Amino acid sequence: MLYRKGSILFGDLHEQPNKLRQVLATLAQHQESLQNWFKEQNFGQVIYVATSDFYNVAHSLARTTHLVCGLNSVAISASEILYGRRPPYDARIRTLVVVLTNPYLGQELSWGVERLRQLDPRARVLALEVEGSNLAPNLANPSLVFPELKENLKFPAVSVSALFFASLVVISWLGRKENLQAELQRVPDILEAHLKDWQVKSQQLVLDKPNAVVFLGSGPFEGIARQAAFMCDRIAGLPANSNLFVEYRHGYYGCATNQTMIVGLISNTFRHLEERILSDVGVTRARRVALVEDSSTELMTRSDDLLELKSGASEVARTFLLLCVAQFMVFYLAMSRGVNPDNPKHLEHPRMALKERPGTTKKE
Repeated sequence: MLYRKGSILFGDLHEQPNKLRQVLATLAQHQESLQNWFKEQNFGQVIYVATSDFYNVAHSLARTTHLVCGLNSVAISASEILYGRRPPYDARIRTLVVVLTNPYLGQELSWGVERLRQLDPRARVLALEVEGSNLAPNLANPSLVFPELKENLKFPAVSVSALFFASLVVISWLGRKENLQAELQRVPDILEAHLKDWQVKSQQLVLDKPNAVVFLGSGPFEGIARQAAFMCDRIAGLPANSNLFVEYRHGYYGCATNQTMIVGLISNTFRHLEERILSDVGVTRARRVALVEDSSTELMTRSDDLLELKSGASEVARTFLLLCVAQFMVFYLAMSRGVNPDNPKHLEHPRMALKERPGTTKKE
C-alpha cells in the first residue's frame, strides 16, 4: 500500500532488512581489527555517549553490555558530560567510550567527547557514525562510518535502528559471544520474513486513536520504550512517556485514562511480573497492549490486545525487533492524527542549534 503522506518513512522502514545487510558488510571489514583491539585493551567498563534518539537506545545498549559482557556500563548524555568536573564513572578502570552520532549531532557530540577526554585521557573512544557526522577529527580511534545510513528526513529514523543493530554486533565481539554473533547475522532475514505481518498488526493496534501513550519495559527493553515514547512525541505529536515496568506500579499510572494506551514490552526474565502489572493497570481503563515473543492464554486475559513476534530470537536480538515494531506503531499513530510522518508541522521550525559550547561563560 502506498501513502502520499509518509511515503519516505514508510519506504525506509520496509528497506531496513537491506540496510542491515549493508551494515553487516561494513562491519565485516573491521571485525578482525576490532576484535584484536578489544583483546589488547581489556576494557573493564563501557560508557555510551549520545544525544537525542541515540541517547534513548544507548540505555538499552548499556544494559545489554552488562548482561552480555559482564562489564559496568552506563549511557550518558553528551551535554551532561560538559556539566561535570570529574569523569561520571570510575576512571581507574580501563574505559571504552562508544559514541553514536549522525550529521545533525556531530558538534554536540564533539564537545562532549572533547570534555570527556580532558577529564579522562586514558579512555579509548570508538565512534559509530553515519557518514557526514562531522565529528571533530582525532576524537575517536577507531571510527566506523556507515555511508549507507544517510537519510532525507528531518529526524533520524532508520539510522537510529541500524546503528543500534551495529552496536549489538560490536557488543557480541566485545563479549566474544559467537552464538550471539551468529544470531545477529540472521536478524535481517528474520525481519524480512515478519515485517509485513508486524506492519499490518501495528496499524490495527492504534485504530482507537489514543490521546496519550505509555511505553513500559524492563532491562534492555526500557531503552526501546524510551525511544518509542520519544518518536511518538516528535513524529506523531502525541503526548507519550516511558517507564520501567516494575516502577510503573508505584503510582506513575495516576494520569492514565480510558483514552490512554499502555504498551508493555514483555521480556522473558520478568514476564510473569510484567503480565501481572499489565493486568493491574486495568483499573485505569486504559487500553493495554502487549508486545511479546509468544502469547499465552493468561496474557490474553491480562491485556486488551497483543502483537506476537514469533521470531525465535533471544532477548538481546529482540530489542532491535521491538524497535522496528515501535517505528510502525508511531508511523500509524501519526497517520491516524492527520500528521505527515515525513514532515510533521511541529518540526517545521528549525532545530534550536547550540551557538556555543554549554558550560562556557561570556566575557563581558
